[in-house]
Amino acid sequence: MVIDIHKPVTTATGKVTGSIAHATEILVCLSDDVHKVSDIARRTGFSKSTVHRVLKLMEQSQLAVQDTLNRRYYLGPLITRLASNAITTHKRLITCADAEMKRLADITEETVVLDMMVGFKYQTLYEIASPLNLKVTREIKMSGAALASLYAGASVKVLMAQLDDKRLQMLMSVINIIAATERTVTDKKILMAQVAEVKKTGFSVSHSERIPDTICVSVPVYKYSLPVALSVVGPDIRLHSRIREVVGELNASSIRISKNITDIFGERKGMW
Repeated sequence: MVIDIHKPVTTATGKVTGSIAHATEILVCLSDDVHKVSDIARRTGFSKSTVHRVLKLMEQSQLAVQDTLNRRYYLGPLITRLASNAITTHKRLITCADAEMKRLADITEETVVLDMMVGFKYQTLYEIASPLNLKVTREIKMSGAALASLYAGASVKVLMAQLDDKRLQMLMSVINIIAATERTVTDKKILMAQVAEVKKTGFSVSHSERIPDTICVSVPVYKYSLPVALSVVGPDIRLHSRIREVVGELNASSIRISKNITDIFGERKGMW
């Protein structure tokens, strides 16, 4: 039977089939480090001939590429191109979070930030800056070359805590932590212990790890396809006495944002 690539069908079990649906599942495999045709077939339940046929179609569209030496398939250049503008790619996530971030900004009068981890890189998707003169903003955080890729601070630990053990170990093996302040955690064993604590408590608080005299309070946002962190950051002179209050408000916002994500995107896995 030949299935029109533009007309996926639904089986009696409710599972969508057809070339587009097949390509979607194969893309997920490639993103999860499953690259051999036989392994993809085993993971998806498709026949090897189906996997091979769809991969060849994906190659034509630059959704996948094959290494001619090891015969394995990898994500193609079109995926990188589509995902290169994070704000555009994740606009619906920002929409899910916007109202709650504005609520937090009104309550705390501090900067509210939405961060994401893609692969082993993290980036700020959206920020609402504090209206006060003394504040922490994205421009200040990223003003130094070291800070632009510094794996330190509450939001980064919250993102790390959402990785599964395999990916977390891989991340730790490749990152090089340079101290930005005297409070920056550069010992990877200590950092791993702090990430484990975040997994237990569901939040993280950092003091002056990236910028002196600042505090960052961060919690995870669940149900999205990638790790997401919601944070409030500001001068410690204002935030140090409000940490418990801010954690509570962040958790309340995270629950509502996660529900918004589920309403729009459906249920997703919780570990990457």
